[in-house]
Amino acid sequence: MKEALSNVDIAVIVEELQEILGARVDKIYQIGDEIWLKLYAQLDSLSDDFGGSGAVDLVIEGGCRIHLTRYKREAPKTPSSFAMFLRKYLSGGRITSIKQMDFDRIVEICVERSGERRFLISELLPRGNVLLADEEGKIMRVIRRETFATRDLKSGVRYERPPSKWNPIAATDEDLRRFFYEDAGARRDVVRVLAVEMGLGGLYAEEICARAGVSKKKRVDELSDDEINAIYDAMSEIFAPIREHDLSKVNAHIVLKNGDAVDVLPFPLKKYENCDKEFFSTFNSAVDEYFARIADKRMREKADELVSERVTRLERVLKEQNDALERFMLEEKELRRKAETIYERYDDVERALQEARAAGKKVVRLMFGDVELTLDTSLSPYKNASRYYERAKVLKRKRISVENAIAVTREKLERERAAAAASAVVPQKQKKEKEKEKKKKRRREVVSRWYERFRWTFTSHGFLVVGGRDAKSNEIIVRRYMERDDLFFHTQAEGAPVAVLKTDGREVPDDDLEEAAQFAASYSSLWKLGFYGGDCYCVSAEQVSKTPPSGEYLKKGGFIVRGRRRYFKVELSLSVGIAGDDIVHRISSADAEADAERGGDNGAILFICPTMAYRRNTQMLRYGVEIVPGDVRKEQLARRIMEILLNEAEKHRDQINISLDDLLRILPPGKGAIAQQHSMF
Repeated sequence: MKEALSNVDIAVIVEELQEILGARVDKIYQIGDEIWLKLYAQLDSLSDDFGGSGAVDLVIEGGCRIHLTRYKREAPKTPSSFAMFLRKYLSGGRITSIKQMDFDRIVEICVERSGERRFLISELLPRGNVLLADEEGKIMRVIRRETFATRDLKSGVRYERPPSKWNPIAATDEDLRRFFYEDAGARRDVVRVLAVEMGLGGLYAEEICARAGVSKKKRVDELSDDEINAIYDAMSEIFAPIREHDLSKVNAHIVLKNGDAVDVLPFPLKKYENCDKEFFSTFNSAVDEYFARIADKRMREKADELVSERVTRLERVLKEQNDALERFMLEEKELRRKAETIYERYDDVERALQEARAAGKKVVRLMFGDVELTLDTSLSPYKNASRYYERAKVLKRKRISVENAIAVTREKLERERAAAAASAVVPQKQKKEKEKEKKKKRRREVVSRWYERFRWTFTSHGFLVVGGRDAKSNEIIVRRYMERDDLFFHTQAEGAPVAVLKTDGREVPDDDLEEAAQFAASYSSLWKLGFYGGDCYCVSAEQVSKTPPSGEYLKKGGFIVRGRRRYFKVELSLSVGIAGDDIVHRISSADAEADAERGGDNGAILFICPTMAYRRNTQMLRYGVEIVPGDVRKEQLARRIMEILLNEAEKHRDQINISLDDLLRILPPGKGAIAQQHSMF
């Protein structure tokens, strides 16, 4: 499997990258060992693969690769110092040249900004590196300091390239002949000279020998003039597209063996003539796809290793639990047998105890067949038997606890084994198709339930309440979704969201009005400020207007409320957890298939509601927690809630599919605390 680009690969990549000359450098990121340049460029031949005109990404990994990529990576929240340094000198600049240094695995990108030129140099050799040099060739910053026998890579010194070996693009047949006879050492194999001394690598060295019809094991001092000419002609044939700058002769492809990518090449080679191939319109796109698959394969292998480790650990735990269970069962059985023996031989036991007491003994040991009894002489036979029974009961409780633990461990083990089997069976393309299908289902779900774009809940009698997240969503709710019969809720606090109760033409009980007020107040800035209660008013939709009085200005997200208001004094409190049957029924009636996709195998749905609503209708949550303003950071609070929900799910053998981001999205802003835990069971 190819781990890094060869000299030939880089030559073709650089030739294709001439199309991005003039591109403007926007952002620069460092992700691990990779440098990502976000560029704005006008593409032509590369447009179908990398999105045409506009933003494109160039990825550079020292010692490995350089190419355009269509795959996106999440940028780190905090840029590295090297990335910040590159941004300082390159952002906003234009790429004026991209070239390979003497057919070596070194690429130099010249960026010009404000009349000054900087050179971003990528060494794709082993122990590769990336550095920035100034116009005089002095190193300004290097991603990793290195010391070699003939040069140093560190700030403040002049950049020196490693000694070049051979440039087949510029060489003539006389140069080749001279190299063989004068420089290479006459007694070495021709393939070794081509691969090592000329730096062509083993793959292309063997390809040249094969095309020239020369044995790769033949010594260079045995080569005839015709064989040297044949080697030169083979080299010229392979490298003609690069020498002639003719990309039409590039036939980029990934070599496949048993469905796995093993190499990526710009030209077909004899070595792989019987292998399956996947062809691409450009070599950049082929390299991009190849390394993406390699990275994906490594991730899957790592995941498989983790699954295997978890399976091994669970198997070990299960064995220990089974051993403990067997031990408890045997000990419990033996204790009960001893207690029963006391009753069966009651007279003998009582006589032995009397004799032991008379002799001044505190403990007596008796044997009845293979049963050995240890008895306290201060107790009656009945109480001695009871002590054995009590010890047996303790072991029974331990046995039951271990049996429950074994059931949980077996279930976890089955899930891990199933995950491992699914990972091995489902091809990667099939996985991608499934992910696309999931995204489509999620989009259909959003369409069928418009309110999930906002904050939403149900009251105890099933009225939908929808709240805004910001000024823009406040505007959308009021303008687009608030109808004539609906009710508008808002607090006096600065930065409070709008909440609209959808009446659907029904009369709303006072309890539900109070619950909607609690929902609106809990998401206001009162929570963030640490208040435990607040006032919220309610008006009809007809009392709300976007038209300010003459001469006044109304900012975005603001509204004019006219007329009498009804106020509610409410406690700030919300209940969050897994939706109960009442809520699942209300939601799933719209789109049952989407709900199952959204919540996991059993349709579990993450739900938040006013605590007053839950207290009046406990069917709203299967299990969850009540939260109030507090001193626990939002992220820590979400983790604690997640832990409780997962523990409850495991206890009730539910399969829930929620993430920390899902929780963070629905929690109110600011710190909080868990007041109590809810459960229907």
